Amino acid sequence: MIFMTNRHETNLAVTEDALKKKRGRPKCFDEQQVLQKAMLLFWEHGYEATSISDLTQALEITAPSLYSTFGDKEGLFYRCVDYYLAHEGCPIDTIFVEAKTAKIAVELYLYDIVKRLVQPNKPAGCMVVVAAMNCSDATQDVQQNLLDKRIKTKEKLLKRLQQGVEQGDLSSHAPLQEMTDFYTTVIQGLTIQARDGASSEQLHKVVGHAVKAWTLF
Repeated sequence: MIFMTNRHETNLAVTEDALKKKRGRPKCFDEQQVLQKAMLLFWEHGYEATSISDLTQALEITAPSLYSTFGDKEGLFYRCVDYYLAHEGCPIDTIFVEAKTAKIAVELYLYDIVKRLVQPNKPAGCMVVVAAMNCSDATQDVQQNLLDKRIKTKEKLLKRLQQGVEQGDLSSHAPLQEMTDFYTTVIQGLTIQARDGASSEQLHKVVGHAVKAWTLF
């Protein structure tokens, strides 16, 4: 009995040591490359339609590796959205700071968006708009997360218009909220059109009319 107990304890010690070594092993994948590949899947197919199986196969990692690094599918998705905004999204802050007037800021912003909505070898449209479209109630947290990001962008647009009034290049009587709603609607419409196959040339014409509409305000 003493021999069996010592043997059992030895086996337990070996098992614990093996688990510690396994937990301490460095990642066998490049996290940034994984985020890029996962981003493209979510961008193309949407959050709900992209399964863990789809992700592990495309990323060539195991489900345990995915969970240990990103927590779960939702956590991975949020990281992918951040990656998208950093690497694929329009640099709205830079454009708005460097543009001399509010009108130039909006015009540059719209044309830059078109450039990013239709790209070779990348999904069409804006990921922040399309990734949670037509999702079920089970994904309310994901939908709210993307909505919050869209609202934040809309607030930046309104703030830039307000800056135009303060600097005198936009009339103090301009309906700023209506202008913000209008150009936000144009931007989201461009995304849907791009998703439906519209070319960059078609989208540029839409932007041209949206820029001309500035005088109507």
